[in-house]
Parts: sequence; structure tokens; C-alpha cells
Amino acid sequence: MENGILQAMAADLGIDRYIDESRTQYCNRVLYSAMACWIKAAALDQPLVPAQGDVQGMSKRHILSKCTSVWEEMLKRFPESAVWFETASDTDTPVSILLGRLIRHGDLLQVGFGTNLILAESNRIPLSASAECIKGELLSQGVQYSGIAMIRKTEENIAFKSKSHEDVTVWFREYVRRAWWKPACTDEDIQYFNAYRKSYNNHSCWQSEQPAAVEGIWLVRRNIFQKGYEYFLLRQEDDLMKHRLDPFMQKMGVHRRFMIAMRHMAHNAVLTQVCCHHDHVSVKLSVHLPQKENSLLETYAWPRGSLTDRLVWDMDNHAWDFVEPQLCALGVTLMMEEKENHG
Repeated sequence: MENGILQAMAADLGIDRYIDESRTQYCNRVLYSAMACWIKAAALDQPLVPAQGDVQGMSKRHILSKCTSVWEEMLKRFPESAVWFETASDTDTPVSILLGRLIRHGDLLQVGFGTNLILAESNRIPLSASAECIKGELLSQGVQYSGIAMIRKTEENIAFKSKSHEDVTVWFREYVRRAWWKPACTDEDIQYFNAYRKSYNNHSCWQSEQPAAVEGIWLVRRNIFQKGYEYFLLRQEDDLMKHRLDPFMQKMGVHRRFMIAMRHMAHNAVLTQVCCHHDHVSVKLSVHLPQKENSLLETYAWPRGSLTDRLVWDMDNHAWDFVEPQLCALGVTLMMEEKENHG
């Protein structure tokens, strides 16, 4: 019976099982996309007793409660997926995590001082000359889910103008030019990011000794609480000058963008493994990405190892056509591999 339910959900979502994919991983992908669909459906509910005034949307509490019940029922039917969907805390549940991703994608819009959610109006966004993303809908004929995003294949000859993505070197120089700088004192309790160190990850590039600067700039950090840092840029003019990355910038992952940019400019780019299968693309990152690029993967791809995996992703080929140029603009080097699948 469970196999029948899984196949029915997969058919509705347009998800096919990959060649050489295990049943459990296939089940994880189907449930991941199905949860996104359930959350959007719950946003269309109407209050039983309308409040006075024009109240839009459904409360987040209602959506979380309803979809959590559905989710718990699904885990009873597919217990092998329970481990994959485990989260680090009780506050970050699978439903709340997917809810946040749908909001960032723009499928759900916040109203009522951010306490309520509505489904966005139906709209289409071209991804390439052969595919478009559909927002504001649940299911549709000829549409397939890739992650939480709905993708429809279009005619090959449609007019499409690819969007130009800002090169990370241009971004770096413009940021430095516009940044607000102030005199700095030498602080012994800091670490420098060495963009020239040969390392697969960025964690190993931090050191106490001052490395060579990248275009006159050092990225530094200082421990401010347990497992937490604040980040600064330093530059040497007549005096030592600094620019602090405020908490919002850090939340957006600007410090990660600087690390990737500086390694790219130091001819020591971050490497990303990309395996092109016959029926999908797998991406294995070596570093955590800034929020913008990470949200792309959260939207258009399925995390491989677990719901909260941020390094290994699988996605539809059409989604990859949209994601690839944005990763290249970020400054990572893609190591491409073609893989023969066995049927």
C-alpha cells in the first residue's frame, strides 16, 4: 500500500526515480517536495470564524500545526525516512524549515505583520530557453517539482535573454569602495583569512599570522561568544583602517562571499564537484555558500544527506541550467564529471 501512495505522490509531483537511486533516497525526495505542496495547500485554508475586518491569509501557527499532523502520518507509512528528516532542535522542525524556504522562494508571501501567509499569485519565471519556474500553484499538468520549485519544460525556440550575474570580483571592489572605514587599533585576539592557502574548505584558511593581502584587504574575525564570530575588513593606508560587517550582513553570508571572492582573486578558487548524470545533476560543495546562492539550492534542489544538508544536492537538469551561471559568478570553480548510469 505504501508503495502505491509513494508512486501516486510522485506522479502528481512529476518526480521520477533516478537510475541507481535507492528506494529510501527516492522516498526522501518525494516527501520533501510533497511537504512543500502540503504547506502551500494549507495556506489556502479559510478561517472557520472570520475575524472582524479584512484578514488575509492563514496564520503560520495553523499551517505548522496542520502540516505537522500530515507529516507525522507520512512518517508512520515511511519510517525509513525519519532519520533523513531529523533536525538539530525542536524549534526547527521539517515543516518550519520548508516553510522558511517557500517564503524565501516567493511561493508564500507574509501578510498581517508577518504572522499570516498567503499563496502568491500564479506567475511564471523563465529559467532558460527550455524551462520556466511556476510560482503560486500547487500541482499542474506537465509540471514537475525539483526541490520545492515547480518547473515546466517549454518549447526550445522561445525567446529567452539570460540574465547577467555580477562577477564576484566586481562585487568585491565595489563593496570595498563603498564601505565605511574608520581607524583601527591592532587587536591581538583576531584571526586572518589566508586566501592563498591551499585547502579544500575555508575553515582551514583561518590563522593567527597575517597573510598577504588581497588587493590591499584582509578579512579578519574575532570570537565574541561560544562558537560565534564577528567579522571585519582591514586595510593599511597611513593608518590601519577597518570596516565591520554588521549582524545582518553576517546573516546574509557576506563573510562567506568575501572568503570565496578572495580565494578566486588569489587564483586559489573554491572547488565544487558537479556530476552530470543522464537524468539529473549532483553538486558537492566544499564550503557553505552565502544565503543568496544557498537559497537557490534550497529551492531548486534536493539535499542529499539529510534535510539540513547544505553541501550535497541533486536537481533537475533544467534547474541546473539556471543555477550553474550563478555559482560561476560567485567565483567557485566547477569540476565537471559525466557519469554513465546503469539501467
